Amino acid sequence: MNTSKLMATGASFLAAAMLFAGCAGVTHEPKVDMAAQADIDDAAFIAALEKIGVDESYLDVMTDTSFSFAGDSTDFEVVINIDATSDKENQYSYTKCVDEATAKALFDFYYSDYEGLFDNKNFSGISSHEVGSNTAYILIDGRYDDQIAGTYTPYHDAIYLKGDTVIVAISSDYDLTIEKEVNDFLDALGYPHP
Repeated sequence: MNTSKLMATGASFLAAAMLFAGCAGVTHEPKVDMAAQADIDDAAFIAALEKIGVDESYLDVMTDTSFSFAGDSTDFEVVINIDATSDKENQYSYTKCVDEATAKALFDFYYSDYEGLFDNKNFSGISSHEVGSNTAYILIDGRYDDQIAGTYTPYHDAIYLKGDTVIVAISSDYDLTIEKEVNDFLDALGYPHP
């Protein structure tokens, strides 16, 4: 069964980022040694969600299936995929893929939405990222401002690849309580946050 998966990231963020022009000021966070990070299973992911008030009954769980993102034909075969949206509208995802190659392709899909922001003079914030063959991560905190339209795109996001697993935490807005929830979730996993 093939399912279409919608996330706040994706083509909409990339398209929005291409339209924005703001201020300079990018700095970098320290690098993360993903090989040294703990392996996270679905039970640990669910426990971290519960610590930030996301009840297990509100999770969207798919097992032994594949999914693609709206507007993209790439199929990602998974053992389990868990998506959750918190009361603060932050989005969290856990995907254990059928193999490391699929997980790397999934991470690369996410990465393509962010790579235009790294070291971009129009992005104000901090970022750190590294991509290996079976480990990778993105940490990004800041915003892309469109001063002409008076709009912005917020980022306080973290995406991790470790082996056959991809974990995503995406903030919904540029607000301390919203960002704190993302940080608390990642702290519960024992992973670094933006």
